[in-house]
Amino acid sequence: MRRMYHHLVAELPSAISRPNAAFMHFLEDWQTIIAAIEHWLAGGDPYGAYRNISGQLMHAGAFAYPPPTLLLGAPLVFLPWWLSGLLMLLVSVVGFEYWARRASGRIALPWLLLWLPFCQGLWIGQITLIILVSMVFAERAYHDQHDWRGGAFLALALIKPQHTFLAVGWLLFLALRERRWRFIGVFGGLSLALWGGIALISGPAIYTQWLDGLRAYGPNLPNRPLLFPPFGPILGLLAIWLWHKHGRGDVWGLLLLLNTLLFPLSVVYVATAVAFVVIRWRQSWVWHPLALSWVLPFFMHERTPDTIAALTQAIIATGLLAGILPGIIRRTREDRDLPSPLS
Repeated sequence: MRRMYHHLVAELPSAISRPNAAFMHFLEDWQTIIAAIEHWLAGGDPYGAYRNISGQLMHAGAFAYPPPTLLLGAPLVFLPWWLSGLLMLLVSVVGFEYWARRASGRIALPWLLLWLPFCQGLWIGQITLIILVSMVFAERAYHDQHDWRGGAFLALALIKPQHTFLAVGWLLFLALRERRWRFIGVFGGLSLALWGGIALISGPAIYTQWLDGLRAYGPNLPNRPLLFPPFGPILGLLAIWLWHKHGRGDVWGLLLLLNTLLFPLSVVYVATAVAFVVIRWRQSWVWHPLALSWVLPFFMHERTPDTIAALTQAIIATGLLAGILPGIIRRTREDRDLPSPLS
């Protein structure tokens, strides 16, 4: 993952000049998932070493998703990996666009095309977007009183708990407080089927293997929370500004944003949730800062942990600025149009 991140962000200028190098990483994460599931179906340990679809030997921990991912992904191994990957991306993009239009009344495709965190996640076949789509669908269904649908989507959102656990916890708290037992029951039943069903099929040892895979996976990642230096405090101030101006009263959106900024994984695609929060809070977002996210990598000449973290934080800041700048632009125009006291 660290190697993949370096190629797609830190080495973006050279990747643009050498398209074949960038194409090597197309759906790379998705290939890892499918190969791990195939290895599991053949009786192997999906969290240990195995060979991916191209025959390359993957190190232990290359696949580190929770065990229910194996159950959910098993039917997809009957399709060519590239077809299942494209279908996953299609569902992710359509779901995001549908939610964004309902939330803001605007087309959200500029985020997918112009903001580097989205593009990186989609290109390598990350499932972060589809998990966040499940999360926002659960929240929408909860407030629309669709408890069956909401509980099911919420259970699916836990497939990547590092991105959603605070927001999931808040919805469950609301459901308990409001005695939405059907919502809780559907969530609990599907979660039990997924997390317990895999243990029945593979035995409880699958969770021991998962923990071993996580321990092997951790050292390969730049584990630095987004709020840490060098630019983390500035990122935090921008987030506070956006919340203070446009998000006060929205606890769920605040928790989704905090989940993103506090989780110790400083790679670009983890910031995808920032787009959901900005669209939710600021319907008049602008696209200009999003395009800036593609320019910033050209200014990084030396690759060190600090410069990589700074680049990641600067790129994510462009997403927050897309929600902050409209207010600044409007006030600037209003001040400019005020009559002079001497006139």
